[in-house]
Amino acid sequence: MSSSWVLKTRQGSEAGKEILLREALATHMRSTRDRQLFAELLREPQPIEDVFSFFASFYLHSYQGIRLLNPSDTPELTTEGKDELGQEERRQLELEIRQIFGDKQREELDTAQLCSELIIKLANELADKDPSSELKQHVIDLVKEYLKKIPSEYTPNHDIDLILEVTGWGQEWRDELYSKASGLKESSLSLREELLRDHLSEVPETTILKKALEMIFGRIEYAKGRLADALVPVKSWDAIASSIMARFCKDSTYLSSVINAHKIRLELLEVIEEDYDIPTTIDDYERRLAAKVADPIASILASNPLKILDTLSHLSHISVDDLKAQLRRKGIDDPLAITSGLQSLSNLPTESSSGPQVSKDELEMLERSLKTLEKIENTLEKPVKGLLKSKGLRSSELDKITIDLLMKDRKTLVGIELEVLAELEKKMRVPPPEEVKRLMEIRDQVKTGALSSLGISSARDFSQQRVEEETIASIRMDIIWHFTTGILTSLTRVVESYIRSKQDLLRIKALLKSIYEDTDINLQFLREEILIDLTSMRIYEMKIVHPELDASAICTWMHARLSSKDMMAAKKELETTQSPVFEGILDMPLETENLEFDNYGIAFDIMQRFLKKERLEKLAKEEYAFEAKQKEQKAVASKREGLDVLMYLHNKSATVFRAISRVGTKGLEWTHSDTTKCANLLTYFIKTNRGRMICSACGAVPKSSKCDQHGNTFMKEATDMDNLAIFIMRGIYEIKDGLIGAGKGAEQMPWDKAKASLEREIGILKRKGKLTSKTNLKELLPGEMNYIVGPAVCAIIGQYFNESLIYAARRADIA
Repeated sequence: MSSSWVLKTRQGSEAGKEILLREALATHMRSTRDRQLFAELLREPQPIEDVFSFFASFYLHSYQGIRLLNPSDTPELTTEGKDELGQEERRQLELEIRQIFGDKQREELDTAQLCSELIIKLANELADKDPSSELKQHVIDLVKEYLKKIPSEYTPNHDIDLILEVTGWGQEWRDELYSKASGLKESSLSLREELLRDHLSEVPETTILKKALEMIFGRIEYAKGRLADALVPVKSWDAIASSIMARFCKDSTYLSSVINAHKIRLELLEVIEEDYDIPTTIDDYERRLAAKVADPIASILASNPLKILDTLSHLSHISVDDLKAQLRRKGIDDPLAITSGLQSLSNLPTESSSGPQVSKDELEMLERSLKTLEKIENTLEKPVKGLLKSKGLRSSELDKITIDLLMKDRKTLVGIELEVLAELEKKMRVPPPEEVKRLMEIRDQVKTGALSSLGISSARDFSQQRVEEETIASIRMDIIWHFTTGILTSLTRVVESYIRSKQDLLRIKALLKSIYEDTDINLQFLREEILIDLTSMRIYEMKIVHPELDASAICTWMHARLSSKDMMAAKKELETTQSPVFEGILDMPLETENLEFDNYGIAFDIMQRFLKKERLEKLAKEEYAFEAKQKEQKAVASKREGLDVLMYLHNKSATVFRAISRVGTKGLEWTHSDTTKCANLLTYFIKTNRGRMICSACGAVPKSSKCDQHGNTFMKEATDMDNLAIFIMRGIYEIKDGLIGAGKGAEQMPWDKAKASLEREIGILKRKGKLTSKTNLKELLPGEMNYIVGPAVCAIIGQYFNESLIYAARRADIA
């Protein structure tokens, strides 16, 4: 199994976004890694249409991030629970895809067979002819004849696909879409323009289908029945016939490659048809088609040796020049090597009797042995002999020395032989004589044995043959997967529907943000109308892509995508809950069975349900954010309660005055940053202690409502001035206590003196104009406390602290 492409399309050659999803699906199916992951999920063989649809769900879930269930609904899920949720999502997604996909895979295969038969017939009948009105009518009749062969119960889009294939429009438009999508993107679009524009490159197969419908019917409308019986304008039939004649009214030699390409396609379609209902895997599917490529298809290619590249070009939709360049990079200059190589892939197992069988491991061992021997010979002949000749040794003597020298016993070497060996050992590791003899015997066996008939006599021959075999094997897989790409159109359109819904949801949520942020109710209604218009467009697009679906199925699918539900849950909700259409009038759901799919009421119902869900989610998020903010504020408040300005002074004093005898005063002084920090803590101290009971006679703060010294007589509610005086009194005490030592009798500052100090500082602030007569000193404002009074009061504490620091330094004899 080879997962690397040789015959690469433009998308396969360029690293970038997967624009053509039909090709991307085939590439992922071929990928070794994806196939291993998929095999773990598939677990047992399934019919090919189930394998394809299941792989589509794997691709959507793993690579496009499509999610049916919202994990936020169950946030308590464990890792194992999330894995189970992912498995359930894939299962639900696979069921949905199978429901929408239906039997379209078999229908597409049958249509592809009719299409190839029609193309072969057209190529035979139009070869070497000039376009004419009679020929045009014959072409139209022929196309209608084959359109009528498509069974009536098949989806009418297969008629459109047949037209796209025989006219060549499909591939032409794919190339145009890829070129435009790979170029510069539009910018500076409004939200409305971005939301409602076509976004053609998101859904290329859907875009091609819509373009074909417009080309055929003159406007974009869903196919309502068989094309042969529809009212198609005459000019549309003329355009179809003209494109067909332009494609097939050519030289018969050129058309022979087209015929061969479609003969190969019919052979591969026959392989799928034979075992269509038999359970299989991607590996088995690839193996069965590979057997067909190796024999009958190789014979078809060999039937016209001059047109091998042209045939491959029509099969893979890659230009002949690109094919030549890609093959040349792999060392294949002669296209005949492809046919002989493909045929040899089927003959290799049966070639047995004439010579010994050599396994792959044995071949690799032989190649390594020959490479080792060639390396020794090259080193001996060029670097070693060249260096010795430059040192003056005779060329005639050096020319006599060959690799046979290394098979001799080292003890028997003399003179120039020893010099050659010594120089060779400097350049590389020289094997012992027994190893060299073994290598020489292997080379003789290769030259004279069975492998000589294959032209293999050196390591280079081995490498070249291995590369050729790997290239041919890759080309065989390329043919298979280019063919598979062509039969994945219907599946790709299902995949595109999910991708479209995901991208729409991202754009809708961008518009929702502007709806929520704008307070103008009229603008909100206008933007909601834009979303309803978008929903109408997408409902119509779903009907175009899946014309067999009725209004109820489309409505259910759309609601499921917007509400992050599976289709069963979405259908139940639509059938059992009140429709927004009847809000405030009736409590009943919208009956979609009797409505046309493009009814405005359906789009209104779906979008309003979505908007209601989004509003509720937004409110829930805001409520959660509000609760989280409250919890955070409570946590901050709780933390700040543990911050005590007096404890800060106590800790600073105890630490500084103990350390001064060891480190001196440098760096221990009270600074402006200490004042700022202390002022911030003081602000919180004042705020939290405002209104507490204190004794106005001594400044005590009893735990009960009674002062130990003065009883109840002087008890009052503390104002900010009272608390500031208490702070000065207690703060200076904490500094004294730290200076003298805890428990050694530090005296507290008298209450009257503390109040006098505070009043003096307030007076200074008033004289400076920082406080006015209107300032309410009993209840200071936060700004007054933070930036005026707090720093001024803390400066008093700082001054006393620095004076105490000088005293402590003198006491320690370090001042």
